Amino acid sequence: MSCVEHVANSSEWPGSKQPRQKSPGQSSGPASDHGTPKHYTRENLGSLAPNRRSALLEKIVETEILPRLARARSAAARTSEPPTTLDDTTELVHRLIGPDDGAPWAYIERLHANGATAATLYLGIITRAARLLGELWQQDRCDFTQVTICLGRLQHIVRKLSPDFQAAAVGQSAHADTVLLLPAPGEQHTIGLVILAEFFRREGWNVAGGPVSTGYDAPRLVRGAWTDVVGFSIGSMQRLDQLTTCISAMRKASRNPYLAVLVGGPLLLERPDLVARIGADATAVDAPAAVRQARGLLAMQAAAD
Repeated sequence: MSCVEHVANSSEWPGSKQPRQKSPGQSSGPASDHGTPKHYTRENLGSLAPNRRSALLEKIVETEILPRLARARSAAARTSEPPTTLDDTTELVHRLIGPDDGAPWAYIERLHANGATAATLYLGIITRAARLLGELWQQDRCDFTQVTICLGRLQHIVRKLSPDFQAAAVGQSAHADTVLLLPAPGEQHTIGLVILAEFFRREGWNVAGGPVSTGYDAPRLVRGAWTDVVGFSIGSMQRLDQLTTCISAMRKASRNPYLAVLVGGPLLLERPDLVARIGADATAVDAPAAVRQARGLLAMQAAAD
């Protein structure tokens, strides 16, 4: 049974804006002979003409390599941050379950003051704590009310860390790409998507969706506003058929005929082979990798156009 998080304070991601409206004829990439999106991968990049491969390489260097080198130089200038441990995770979960609303944040604040960055906290202790809460729920060692309160407190921590994390954000242009982040139909797990939204926003994306949005909303949302990438989180095989149907319906409804679809979550970590089965384009092991995958899909489409 999945963890349930109906404790979000807002129906939109923090800092989200209305997606830009593109004209019906505007596209992000080429169509195949049958009018369906054509996503280039390592396996079929060899089919590109030399000039297109060269354009693709230049685009990837511009959008991926140079920004990452700049961030690496910035990170190297800082002192090494202490890693968070499994003991830290256990302590945080104890505080999340406890009666004091302020205790979890006080613990994270101390780790942050001791040198742990917001990114490390997001990808480390906060992600591990959410996973541990899920295990406690499955083992009937936490009840529904406890899990709901704990996950709400975790979302509060993510929001509290956000200003520091976004201080290094890439400036968002008026034509920023839009990513729509949703749980798979029937899923109620959103903490991973809240963290993912932070990483997309820091890289200059417009982030749509929200903690109370669901995968069932996807066809309506991509029909109503231009969307470049949709990201789904799925944690259970029980939701697989629903997600497959949703992705198919969403592609048919989308204003963007070259819509890119990412899927992630606990299930895909164990079964990355399911990506093709459900009709998605790619998966990623964590939030930074998801941002790179999304940017790479759009860059390949633009180079092939």
